[in-house]
Amino acid sequence: MTDVELQGLQAGPAFVDRRCYTDPQIYALEQKRIFGHAWQFIAHDSELQNNGDYRTSELAGQPVIAIRGADGELRLFLNSCRHKATMVMDKKEGNCDRMRCPYHHWSYDTCGKLVNVPKIEAYGSAFRMQDNGLAPVPRFERFAGMWFANLDPAAPALQEYLGVAAPLLEEVGTYNGEPLVALGSYHYSYDGNWKLLMENTLDDYHAEYLHDYAFAQRAAVFGMKGTSGFQEKEGSRFSLELDIHGAFEQCDDVRTLTIQKERERRVYLGLFPNFIALYNPVWDVTGFRVIQPVAVDRTNVLNYCLAPASASAEERRAIGERFHYSWGPGGRAGVDDIMVFARVQKGLLAAGGGAINISRGIEHTDPRGGPADDHAVRALWKGWRSFMLGKQDGVTT
Repeated sequence: MTDVELQGLQAGPAFVDRRCYTDPQIYALEQKRIFGHAWQFIAHDSELQNNGDYRTSELAGQPVIAIRGADGELRLFLNSCRHKATMVMDKKEGNCDRMRCPYHHWSYDTCGKLVNVPKIEAYGSAFRMQDNGLAPVPRFERFAGMWFANLDPAAPALQEYLGVAAPLLEEVGTYNGEPLVALGSYHYSYDGNWKLLMENTLDDYHAEYLHDYAFAQRAAVFGMKGTSGFQEKEGSRFSLELDIHGAFEQCDDVRTLTIQKERERRVYLGLFPNFIALYNPVWDVTGFRVIQPVAVDRTNVLNYCLAPASASAEERRAIGERFHYSWGPGGRAGVDDIMVFARVQKGLLAAGGGAINISRGIEHTDPRGGPADDHAVRALWKGWRSFMLGKQDGVTT
């Protein structure tokens, strides 16, 4: 697929060609041009507090491992032995004092240095241990307790990449300025393109229809008698275009704030391409979603539940329960979304069905759009165009 053909897939900001969700060639280019150059979430501070703590992940399909070294420094390496390329660590997380490849037992310390090679004499006098440590990922930076990485050594600094979205990310990534801790995480998968979840989270239009039953149940569970659900202050509900990032925000009505009264602003922030940070003041819960593409029509999602670092054991238990009620593996809204993603992906295969419409609020030129506008969704596609057509690596198919 040539760049000219790519350009024709989204002629203007209001419509998207169905092939952007269904074409394996486009998916392959996304891995190279988007995920090979964009900043992506790797881990949270609280997961890697002790020397030897590690967490594995992927960047553009490449295995990586974040590990806190014996010197206390956090580093990110390609999770691939320098001998036969075997993944050195295959567990999602853990603690170790040495990383040993299972194939031939080449061993690396927690700072990534090669420290043992069985029968090293066979490699001859030119072989140097110091030249064969684990390969570091070019860029690894921290923001508000969150660690992000980039495979592109020439990428802009993380703070520059976040741009106008940085204050919102700091707001969600802390609790009134206090650090957060991850209470736990879980994975799920859905049969659909990776962009569907980002669009869905930023889409304020679907909630009252797709989640109508869940909304009615929440009103009862959270003690909101006399209300129809999560009501907002009049004039406080917006869809935000934050350059290539997007967000839905609103201030919730005081009647719905039955758990806490300090934070009224709800923020669902989508950082291009695949990180979502959410705070819901009604539940008083913070969540992260990390979108992990598997195939053009298959996606894994890593979900975090977080709490203020000062929260007691009982407060953390209650936060976990409220998180689970909607965003957890048995959550009501999440089940609705997973179901509809599969139906959307199947519907996208109707090639003659016309372009996908993301034009709501298109005449509102202010980057802050009104209720149910598509400003945040169009920001995602602005990022898509920027990376797919702006990252010229000389490879077309």
